[in-house]
Amino acid sequence: MKNGNDFPLRRWWHGLKAKYRILIVLALLCTVPASGQLADRLARDHEAPDLAHLLANADAPSLENDLTLCIDGPEFMAALARDLAGAKESVVVQTLAFEADPAGLALAHALIDCPAPVRRLLIDDYSRLVQNDKVVGAPNRLFDVDLVHEAEQTRTLITQLRAHGVEVRYGRPLGLDAVGRRARDHKKLIVVDDDVAYVGGINFSEHNFQWHDLMLRVATPGVAEFLAADFERTWRAEVATTPAQQNFDGIELVCAIGDGDEAIGDAIAVTIRDAQRSLVLECPYITEPYLSLLGEARTRGVEVTIITSENINRACMKQSIMAACRRYDLQMRLLPGPMTHVKALLADGETLVLGSANFDFLSASLQPEILAVVNDTTLVADFKKRVLAPDLAASRTWQPNETSVAVTDLSAGLIDLAGNFLLALHGQ
Repeated sequence: MKNGNDFPLRRWWHGLKAKYRILIVLALLCTVPASGQLADRLARDHEAPDLAHLLANADAPSLENDLTLCIDGPEFMAALARDLAGAKESVVVQTLAFEADPAGLALAHALIDCPAPVRRLLIDDYSRLVQNDKVVGAPNRLFDVDLVHEAEQTRTLITQLRAHGVEVRYGRPLGLDAVGRRARDHKKLIVVDDDVAYVGGINFSEHNFQWHDLMLRVATPGVAEFLAADFERTWRAEVATTPAQQNFDGIELVCAIGDGDEAIGDAIAVTIRDAQRSLVLECPYITEPYLSLLGEARTRGVEVTIITSENINRACMKQSIMAACRRYDLQMRLLPGPMTHVKALLADGETLVLGSANFDFLSASLQPEILAVVNDTTLVADFKKRVLAPDLAASRTWQPNETSVAVTDLSAGLIDLAGNFLLALHGQ
C-alpha cells in the first residue's frame, strides 16, 4: 500500500506547530453539537422498522452449507439463536457495541438460555461511551434523558448476564495514556463450540440491526478453532505482535491486530490490483488508501462501481466519496432507505471480500479487524442474488452535476484531515 505519509495533507499536518494542531482540533469539536442534531434529523426523516417485530418473525437462512450469508440483523439473530440453543461446550461473543435494546436483549436472552457451560461476552470499551450511535455526555447530549437511561439499562443488563453465569468483559480500556488512545477493537465475532463461527459487520445494537448489513456463518473445519484462538488472545488482553492469517477450504481469514498492522489493507489491495474486469464495492465508509487503488484499477479498464447510502450517518464521508468518483471516473450508486452498513467487495464476479473492516484508513491499519476473502462459488452466487442484485436494483446512479464540486472537495479535504490527525495520534 501507499505510505500514508505520502498524502499531501498528511505532510501538511505533520508540519504544523502543536498550537495550530490544537486550534484545529478544537474547531472540529465545535461541530459536534451540529453534527448530532443533523444525525437526529436524518433519523426522524427515515422511519425505522419495528425491530422487535422483525426479530420475532425472522427466519434463519438454510444452514446446509459450510459458508452461509446472514443478511441484516434479524436473519443473523435467528441463525445465531439456533446455534446457541444447540451449543454443548462454549460460546464466545465479541462486539464493538452492546446495548440494552431489542438487539442486545435478543443476544442476552440467547446467552442466558444457552446450555453451554462456558459463555463469554467481550465488548469494546467504546460501548461504555457510545450508546445508540451517540456519545454519552457529549455537549449535544447533555439533556438527552433517553440516552442516559439506555446507558443505565445496559449496565443493568450486563449485571444480569453475570448473575446468570455469563462472563462479561470490556476490552481495550479508553484513556488518555498511549494505550488508552489506541483505536477501537472493531471485530465482530462469535464462536460456538469448535464447529461454527460468525464474522461480519453487525453489532448488537438496535440501529445496527435496522441497518442493511451482513454476517458470514462459517462451519468450515478448522475455522472455529482458529477464530477461538484469536478471541482468547483478546479476552486475555494479550498484546499480539503479528496478524493471524490462514487459508481454509474456499476462504482465507485475516485477523489484524491494528496499531499499524497493514494486513487488512494489504489483503484488500491485492484483490483490487488483481481485478481484470470489474469491482463492485458496497460500504458506507471509503477513504484512502482504497480510493486511489480503485482509481488505478479504472485507468487499466476495470469497471468500478461503488454502492453507498443515500442516508448516511456521516454526510461528509458520502461527499468525499463523490469527489473521488468524479476524479477517477467511478460509478457511484446511492441506496435509499436505512443505511447500508455492508462492507463487501466483489472482484470480477468471483472473489468476495467481507468482514468487520470498512474500506477506510481506520480499518486499513489502526483497528483490529477480521477479514474474509471468499472464493466459494456457492457463497459468491448467493451474495450476488440476495445482496448485490437487490441493492443495484434499489439504488440510483449519482450524477456528478447534482453535487457542488466545492462541497465534495471540501468534504474530501476534511476526511483527509481527520485521517491525518488520527494516524498522527496513533504514531503512524
